Amino acid sequence: MNWLMSKQLTLVAAGACAACAAVSAQAGDFASSMSFEAGYTGDYFSNRRGGLERGDRHLSNLDVAATLDMEELFDIRGLTLFVSGQSNAGGGLSDRFVGDSFAVSNIDAPSAARLLEVGAAWGFGEDGEHGLRVGLLDLNAEFDASDPRGLFINSVFGIGQDFSQSGENGPSIFPTTSLGMSVNLQVASDWHWLVGAFDGVPGDPHKPKVTTVHLDRNDGLLLVSELQHLSEGRVEKVAFGMWGYTQTTEHLVAEGAESTGSTHNHGWYVSADSRLGALDEVRPWRTSLRIGHAEHSVNDCDWSVIGALNYDVPRPPGREQSFGIGAAWIKTSSAFRDSTEGLDDYEAAVELTWRATVTDWLTVQPDVQYIVNPGSQRSLRNAVVVGLRFEVAAPTFSW
Repeated sequence: MNWLMSKQLTLVAAGACAACAAVSAQAGDFASSMSFEAGYTGDYFSNRRGGLERGDRHLSNLDVAATLDMEELFDIRGLTLFVSGQSNAGGGLSDRFVGDSFAVSNIDAPSAARLLEVGAAWGFGEDGEHGLRVGLLDLNAEFDASDPRGLFINSVFGIGQDFSQSGENGPSIFPTTSLGMSVNLQVASDWHWLVGAFDGVPGDPHKPKVTTVHLDRNDGLLLVSELQHLSEGRVEKVAFGMWGYTQTTEHLVAEGAESTGSTHNHGWYVSADSRLGALDEVRPWRTSLRIGHAEHSVNDCDWSVIGALNYDVPRPPGREQSFGIGAAWIKTSSAFRDSTEGLDDYEAAVELTWRATVTDWLTVQPDVQYIVNPGSQRSLRNAVVVGLRFEVAAPTFSW
């Protein structure tokens, strides 16, 4: 599969209804050059013990996406236009009940309808092995991504906590993305080098429910680079990434204390995804391990370790089932502990989950999570959270 084909699959994650409808009105002129997909994800989670207080919440996420193949339409080789977004409701599960810094549900966001990605993707090279993406981009669609960890619902198993915590309004990821550009180069057989540059402050921190593009030289840039080795062997993916902001960030200090200076926020991560078993046999076991580090003087956590073990139940296509157990640990930075009273030196999460495809359009996922030291706060008891996710996928339309 070349780079562009893989990105087209990745981009079917979210979308924008109004933009998709406008393009759909012209579908008759596009001769099989356009596709449209939509899906609904619903979570019902209940904090049964510990954390801030007992309680439950329903969260929802409606995703829509449209892509336009410009090679089919105008014979522009390798070019695809895309638009995607989501509508969220019911956010605040972690803030209200659990008190963790991870986000128990990876669709937990302020209720709003937002654009996620709008732009162009160009696959170039003899076989489209290289790629360029420009526009409003989700950084995590390419950088710090893992297929085994994607099974889990807690957001800590997505982009690492050391990276996701960074920036004035976070990096360019769900639910708020920024303008950016990424390049994916195949530098050797099985080796890819990804580089990207993104607006240092996505959206408007004071307007979290609105998609905003505001360019200010004081925002600076977020620069990220990742070297990947992809293989069909036991170790399917190894990645080493580095990231940093061009603008400096004030050191963490206690409220009301004088600033002690500023520094450039930066970090790195390394991860490996693998399948267990002989290469000539079905290999249902999958593993993932990730270690990341961030500058301690400006971040709440400076180290994180994530591990996952999955088992794919042998099933016919369209009726897949997967079991998974994952664990994540983050170290609270010394600067954060010095600036805030009552903090422990770590926070951890363990998740046990089972995902089953029931029909062509329905997937269900019971889930149990155990949060140790929620928010690294000594005053909070360990939390037990149980829940159920269901996903409804609409038929894919192509013209």
